[in-house]
Amino acid sequence: MTVTTISKHGEVAVIRIDNPPVNAISQAVRQGLKDAVSTVESDPEVKAAVILCAGRTFMAGADISELGKPPVPPHLNDLTDHIECCSKPLVAAIHGHALGGGLEIALSCSHRVALPGTRFGLPEVSLGFVPGAGGTQRLPRLIGVEPALNMAVEGKPVGTEAALSSGLIDQIVDDLEPDAIEFARKVIDPGQTARKLDQAIAPDSFDPNLFDQWRAMCAKRKRGLDAPMAVIDAIEAATGPDVEAGKATERALSLKLRKSPQSKALRHIFAAERASSKIDDIDQTVARQIASVGVIGAGTMGAGIAQFFATNGVSVTLVEISTEAAAAGIDRIRDNLSQSAKRGKLTQDRAAEILTLVHPTTDYADLAEVDLVIEAAVELLDVKKKIFAQLDKACKPSAILATNTSYLDVSAIANATNRPDQVAGLHFFSPAHVMKLVEIIRTDQVAPWVLATLAQTMKKMGKTGVIAGNCHGFIGNRMYQSYQKTAGILLLETGSPAIVDQALRSFGMAMGPFQVLDLSGIDVGYLMRKSLPADKVHPYAFKVHDALVEVGRKGRKTGAGFYTYGPDGATTDQMVLDLIAETACENGVTPANLTEDQIAARCMDALGQEGLEILDEGVAARPGDIDVVFVNGYGFPRHKGGPDFLQRQ
Repeated sequence: MTVTTISKHGEVAVIRIDNPPVNAISQAVRQGLKDAVSTVESDPEVKAAVILCAGRTFMAGADISELGKPPVPPHLNDLTDHIECCSKPLVAAIHGHALGGGLEIALSCSHRVALPGTRFGLPEVSLGFVPGAGGTQRLPRLIGVEPALNMAVEGKPVGTEAALSSGLIDQIVDDLEPDAIEFARKVIDPGQTARKLDQAIAPDSFDPNLFDQWRAMCAKRKRGLDAPMAVIDAIEAATGPDVEAGKATERALSLKLRKSPQSKALRHIFAAERASSKIDDIDQTVARQIASVGVIGAGTMGAGIAQFFATNGVSVTLVEISTEAAAAGIDRIRDNLSQSAKRGKLTQDRAAEILTLVHPTTDYADLAEVDLVIEAAVELLDVKKKIFAQLDKACKPSAILATNTSYLDVSAIANATNRPDQVAGLHFFSPAHVMKLVEIIRTDQVAPWVLATLAQTMKKMGKTGVIAGNCHGFIGNRMYQSYQKTAGILLLETGSPAIVDQALRSFGMAMGPFQVLDLSGIDVGYLMRKSLPADKVHPYAFKVHDALVEVGRKGRKTGAGFYTYGPDGATTDQMVLDLIAETACENGVTPANLTEDQIAARCMDALGQEGLEILDEGVAARPGDIDVVFVNGYGFPRHKGGPDFLQRQ
């Protein structure tokens, strides 16, 4: 199939790229575009050209399947230089997304126009490398050094209004092809051919301390990541007097990082996230629409789930046992929205609009017409079974019933209804309106259309859904229990939670295991372990945890747990250190002087081994699913790919 065609409209040629589904910049696209620009250059009848794409988007980036393989010419950096050297105006007509290489191609054109709603970005940093086709060189020349740092270091796309105000695009158009052709006609002028982004940046146009400021920021906010620092280096190179030297620096950094372990890990997790919601044995077209949702329980989790759906425009019926409890749930949502408005995440009007979609009630009869009900009550099996028996009677026959349990048997809950084939788990992670991860729990009975509906709904609403089998703790909490068990043994060996926490933070975890327990509440795991047979709990790994709960030290919410919390922050007190030493002695644990690397390796090995068992049992469908859960739900460093990826290296 020919992916590039040329048509003429008087003095203006239209170069059309058609490489579905997202016009990825494959070798065929690169060659076709290069040849088309050469044709435009040599045709005396053509005075200007428009480059646009068929389908739903402009060029959304590189062909991901080519990453890691030997490059095949023409290389993207050679193509962008070729486009920039054209003596005739070239107008990039953009819709959908212009990301990565797509934006680099647009930057190499003399002009850019776009439809409303188009997104522009250089997301390469999120895959562990630097744009390599002039993105870090042309962008600061077009929009300024600091705005370019914002786009390229953060890797987040911007919309059309922001692009227009920054100078990234020249015009927002209503009808892409005809308006772009008309725009091209207007710029057929000898003065327009010199409109290139190949001039030196004026030294007085930016603060010379800017780059060191960004490096200091990245050292804190992007700890351990190589690509953000390299992007800063590349943009700094663009401010030098030698344009070609800047391009050479960018290219060298890009090629070096593409081969790095970090980039390999980041590309792995990117691909794993895209695959996580796919269910190999189910036709996704059987999915149904979810127009209304019920949530049982208006506590922290239930309120967060209700807010999530309302934010996505779905009407929510929020059920509680009393009007006071329901009102408290609405207050939680109102407070969350107010905080988001204060941080500039949304307007007060938008916050008010979201709140109007949540309808509190104490009557299960109000759930009669909802499409999906999510139970977020206390983690007690008997309580959940009673709730589901009520839901079975109150809800319409086609409604899906889901439980937000984090470890209980979903099949046992489903069997409390007369529709076990329409019951699944939806394990949201807290805070539910913020965290992207959702485990979708698949029982042996659940119908294919139910799984497909939940997977598609979560994906459409911006969640990262992972299908998990029905076992104690599913994927995430089962693995996390193994991780915490090993951390508990290391606690006794090292004698201090601070030593273990520091080792895991140095490894790259967002928080140490005991910091996490204090934050979430040590009593949560305590109650979970009480529900298990004694032979399923390690004989001494959690003895310190349980002793702390039994003396009222449940974590931050009680002012003390593994650490004591005061005005000066968290401190380790002697009572905890003595308890650890006594517990170690009572259980025959010998103190050990372990390095940070040894501590982290023990924890990672525990995660990896548990992951292999989960895969062997079919609880996870693919290795990448384990990594997606731990990266998105438990603070595992994204640039290390996930516990299974790490285990296999």
